[in-house]
Amino acid sequence: MAQWKIRRRQGECSACEHVFTDGERHASLLRVDGDDLQRGDLCDACWAEHETGGDDLIWWFTHHQENKKRTLALDLATMERLFMELADRDTEQLKEVRYLLCLLLMRKRRLKLERVKRAKGAELLVMRRPRRKEQLEVQVFDFRAERMDELRSRLQEVLEGTSFEEDGESIGDEDGADELQAPVSEARAAAQASGEAEESDEVDAEADADSGALPSASN
Repeated sequence: MAQWKIRRRQGECSACEHVFTDGERHASLLRVDGDDLQRGDLCDACWAEHETGGDDLIWWFTHHQENKKRTLALDLATMERLFMELADRDTEQLKEVRYLLCLLLMRKRRLKLERVKRAKGAELLVMRRPRRKEQLEVQVFDFRAERMDELRSRLQEVLEGTSFEEDGESIGDEDGADELQAPVSEARAAAQASGEAEESDEVDAEADADSGALPSASN
């Protein structure tokens, strides 16, 4: 089982260690450091000197709130941006993050499930965003209830402050692992009944044979 190495919000500037006061405005960003999804918070002065790009995924502006009630009310647009930015990340840890984001965004109708397929030993969801024609593939992980709760808690920690509580939306803390993954189970059953999942593996194997490549081993 992959272990996340997420660095959470610290309440101080990541660059100069200035401690934020209640209500103080600052910039927050997420970046990838190896297998680590790292949270950074920068005061206005340090943000003005920061050059975005490289391993930076997304950034936003918020206000520090002391003694804020911990909730899973987060900004869906920020979650969608993170989901899209993680598309090309290859580590299992970040693929888990992206799958969880997919489930939560699907629950809020920000993503629609087209079908389930298998390709090179992995089970994939084929997703799309409403009113868009692109197809987005997301690797499937079978999360148990305890694992789902752990991952949602860590996602809350790393995205804390993306939205004030009254402006955000619940990201599914009232839903259990089975409820969140129910659409995947239904699509999986439909694919198995129609033979689509098996056909996808056969097509990939034929394509590898035509190119002279060896088939990938299953995970």
